[in-house]
Amino acid sequence: MGTGTCQIEKDRMASSILIEVDAVRVVFDFGRGISQRIYEFSLKQDDIQHIVISHFHPDHISDLIPFLHAGLYSPDDLRSKDLNIYGPSGIREKIGLVLDIVGPQSIANARFKVNIHEITDKRFSINNLEFEFIRLSHENNSGLRFVHDGKVYAFTGDIAFDEKEINFLKDSDCAVLNVGGLKDENIIDIAFLTQVKTIVCSHLYRDLDEDRLNSMAKKKGYIGRIVIGKDLMRWTDIR
Repeated sequence: MGTGTCQIEKDRMASSILIEVDAVRVVFDFGRGISQRIYEFSLKQDDIQHIVISHFHPDHISDLIPFLHAGLYSPDDLRSKDLNIYGPSGIREKIGLVLDIVGPQSIANARFKVNIHEITDKRFSINNLEFEFIRLSHENNSGLRFVHDGKVYAFTGDIAFDEKEINFLKDSDCAVLNVGGLKDENIIDIAFLTQVKTIVCSHLYRDLDEDRLNSMAKKKGYIGRIVIGKDLMRWTDIR
């Protein structure tokens, strides 16, 4: 839904992914502009019942405030179904601050509950879909990984070029990397060392040259494909 950062940009909202697998719908990270993106996908409040937060930087969590506010008061789209929010250690405190801003009394009297799930194990399930939630290196940041139809999907929150990230991404079929301030050479090394079949670069502070990255990665020995992410890109667009 978004491929941007803290930067205010016309065509990029904060980095966020909408996962739809059978009857399961999950939003991974919820920073600036993601409420608007949900509307642009023609989804309603009650269509979003599960949100996973990778870490607590504002560009990964801040749009929970307008989203919850709209669910409480919007005459066109009032929420009636419970909202489940999952995240790393500290998620209860951080979401508690969000709820304080929205209004504790309003939440207490709402037609729905906000259920906060602190993920203490490496695995958790939503309905019948099992996720791995793996602690990575960057400031209490975690990555999300799951298997569907025999394919492995891996999504990072923020990213650091180190052994934890490499091991998390290895042998995935598709990975969305929040490359942030990584240099081209770091992206190429990650591609080569992990051999992810399709890498989508997100969390973009600068323009990346897709052809150049693929050419350099191929020379290095990478046999997959690197794609530069765009807001509202669908997996069917890059398969």
